Amino acid sequence: MPVVSLVLELRLAGCSSARQRAAMAEGILKKLKKHFNVAVADLSRNEQIATAVLGFACVARTRHDAREILERVADAVSAHPSAEIDKVVFKEH
Repeated sequence: MPVVSLVLELRLAGCSSARQRAAMAEGILKKLKKHFNVAVADLSRNEQIATAVLGFACVARTRHDAREILERVADAVSAHPSAEIDKVVFKEH
């Protein structure tokens, strides 16, 4: 079974501390994990307060199916009112 991963680099509006950024990223990740049934991780570094790096992984029958699911995840993140996507990286394993 193929595994496809997605890394999104986001700019988060209104974050003034690392704790606030982590709370916002955690909220986004929880909703996406539950809705899309994908593995999630916050890959952010503490130095960049207004930037979050979120990682997702999906296993599916085909690479096409896994990539399609992760594309919908990216679309859902882009619809978040406080998050603006700066960079999107897909990787097939």
